[in-house]
Amino acid sequence: IQAINPNAKMMVAPSDHLIINEEKFKQSVINAFDFIETRDALVTMGIKPTRPETGYGYIQVGETVEGNFAKVKTFTEKPDEDLARVFLKSGEFFWNSGMFFWSASSVIKALDLCAPDVNAIFEQGEEYFGTPQEMEYIDANFQACPNISIDFAVMEKAPNVYVETVDFGWNDLGTWRSLYDHSPKNSDGN
Repeated sequence: IQAINPNAKMMVAPSDHLIINEEKFKQSVINAFDFIETRDALVTMGIKPTRPETGYGYIQVGETVEGNFAKVKTFTEKPDEDLARVFLKSGEFFWNSGMFFWSASSVIKALDLCAPDVNAIFEQGEEYFGTPQEMEYIDANFQACPNISIDFAVMEKAPNVYVETVDFGWNDLGTWRSLYDHSPKNSDGN
């Protein structure tokens, strides 16, 4: 993306999520893009929790920066039920949606700082990105990349991570409970 447009801003979003209030979601996306427009920032959407869910990661919010944006204090991956209840009661924790916003330059800078081994592989291929040889380079070098999510490699380590706290009716349909909660049921609850 940076090879095509060095000033690019982007959103990374999973495909298995349910968004109920699309208008609120659209406004939250616009707000996130506005936030990163003038900042060297990595933004994640934090969903207001409705239950002590053990299948989701949580984000603890720190100091409010502007509107619904706050500095991220901590990330916690899939707590047990007791801890999830504490998180819910505190009001300081939001579900980690896995939706991220950043500029191409911000994420590359964060990769260089937090995951230099991954960034080195990208740097070696810079001359190929945006060219017909790009896929050949990726095919030849992908296996050299460590098997690590962007959450662990960058988001939990970078100093410039912010959360937009949102409530637009979200659910990660990647769990059976979520799918059940949002599926039609017969009189027996099936």
